[in-house]
Amino acid sequence: MGSPVDELCLVCHERDDGKVKWLKCLKCKLGGHITCMRMTGLKSNASEVNWVCDPCALVIKSEVHLREEINVMTDGVTLAVEEAVSAQLGQVEKDGMNWAEVVSRCRKRKRTQKNKNLLIIKAKGSKKAVDMKKEVEELLSDVQIMDSKFTNKGNIVINLESEEKRNAAQNKLHEVGNLIASNGKRWDPKIMVCNVARNEDKESLIEEIIVRNNLESIDGVMNKMKIVSERPAAGGTVHYVLKCDPEVRARIHGMNDKLKLKWGVHQVYDRYFPLLCYHCLKFGHKSDSCQCKVKGHAPHCYKCAGQHEGRSCQSDVRKCFNCAASKCQSEHSVSSLSCPIFTSEVNRIRLNTNHGF
Repeated sequence: MGSPVDELCLVCHERDDGKVKWLKCLKCKLGGHITCMRMTGLKSNASEVNWVCDPCALVIKSEVHLREEINVMTDGVTLAVEEAVSAQLGQVEKDGMNWAEVVSRCRKRKRTQKNKNLLIIKAKGSKKAVDMKKEVEELLSDVQIMDSKFTNKGNIVINLESEEKRNAAQNKLHEVGNLIASNGKRWDPKIMVCNVARNEDKESLIEEIIVRNNLESIDGVMNKMKIVSERPAAGGTVHYVLKCDPEVRARIHGMNDKLKLKWGVHQVYDRYFPLLCYHCLKFGHKSDSCQCKVKGHAPHCYKCAGQHEGRSCQSDVRKCFNCAASKCQSEHSVSSLSCPIFTSEVNRIRLNTNHGF
């Protein structure tokens, strides 16, 4: 069963599509996917679990009162749920963060550990993902699969212990013939060259960077760098954002992240800016391809979270729509560096970028 339109997962901020089991707080009626909340041990009976989220648990000052209130609302709570609530409560008191931020930070650590040994598997013909998963598990019965999940496109992503086992599994699946296995491709890095004088010729900027910084030794270097965007900076200068090859990024890193140009030496920073839809305020797509816009849903303001376009907002109030839906501190805009959801998306891009060093 799907959840109401305004009910979002407190971690990934997606609605309940009925494919992944949903866990809901008894008090505030909010919740999320059990995989997002790292409560996979409750997969078998998630719909039967009586559970209270940390923000609601913190309202009750002591653990004794917490158990008493839960027992009033239900006929009894299983030991597993009591232990989960106690563990979450202790984590919040220790770190001084709310439950959603704690889970988000745990997901960052988990993503860092498993990012390198992923294998994306898809079928050549039309085959259900469940049937494909059974076939993969049979073929790789001698290899320990650390984790697996389905993608929106019907593919399977598995995580293996080491790069050697991933390569062995990939070769074995290729021998089958009806399955295609590929490594998770990481993105090319983007760098920002700061405070470039407007006198610099934009058309020949790439060539000048290559010549003045001795990058000619890299094969096909002209095709491995391109200007993505530019933005005005202080003193009439310009910040240029360039997309480059990991090999080029590693060479620039070896030069202390500085590039020589005609008018001086310029600092280089890695650029991680998530793709944000300014209609539904979700990450990963632009407003031109937003399905909410196609269906006629009202836009949300990225400044005050109201139901109007952000560029026409006249309010002095700052409220993050994404954080408000997750019960986090929301007195900031959607793309503010103080937003935990925005910074989590930035970290996701950083971890999936191949810097070359």
